[in-house]
Amino acid sequence: MKDKIHIISTASLPVECLQQLEQHGFEVGAIPFIRTYPSFSEENRQRIKKLEEQKATVIFTSVHGVTAVAEHIDRKVNWQIACIASATLEAVTKHFDQGNVIATAPYATQLAKELINHTAGPVVFFCGNKRLDTIPQQLQAAGITVEEIVVYHTELIPQQVKADADGIMFFSGSAVESFFMKNVLGKDTVCFAIGTTTADALRERTDNKIVIAEHPGKKEMTELVIQYYHEHR
Repeated sequence: MKDKIHIISTASLPVECLQQLEQHGFEVGAIPFIRTYPSFSEENRQRIKKLEEQKATVIFTSVHGVTAVAEHIDRKVNWQIACIASATLEAVTKHFDQGNVIATAPYATQLAKELINHTAGPVVFFCGNKRLDTIPQQLQAAGITVEEIVVYHTELIPQQVKADADGIMFFSGSAVESFFMKNVLGKDTVCFAIGTTTADALRERTDNKIVIAEHPGKKEMTELVIQYYHEHR
């Protein structure tokens, strides 16, 4: 087997993750395929200001949503918070009271189930312009009213990858969409997905092997890649 395993990450990676991969004999290229930025309509800004004064149940599924909302909050809020685990939960506990977290789970489907067990609604979903239907559909099917507030936008950055990679790390369905706009996978390339929804997006576009992280996060994805190739050398 060749000395270096070539891995492409479709998002930037922390320095410690890059170093960890390199120390284990990987050659890594981090090539962002999406750009995410806060984006508010004036109506949504005013709605968040009103929510500041209310006891609301809110949902966060990304760090981008947490930081975008936190920048528009001027006081301590009395919200019940449901959020995705790992990095999103860390962002929530940084910007809000950890005691306000009533539900957390690795993936959207599980988070919706957890939230159904904790509230009868209504809930506010702070989301992006490319949010999936998973959470709203499950909650609405359970009779819970969902108010969606778009607080960030995701822009695709499709670009061609010149060399075939042994493995590619995908961190969102949007990154999958962007990647396949200009690339075709080699038949032996392994896809690493941060969660089940990202894996579903991959299955729509490729029959290649897909390995799914048990917990979301760039650190967890890095460890997954290392473990996989140590077991399959």
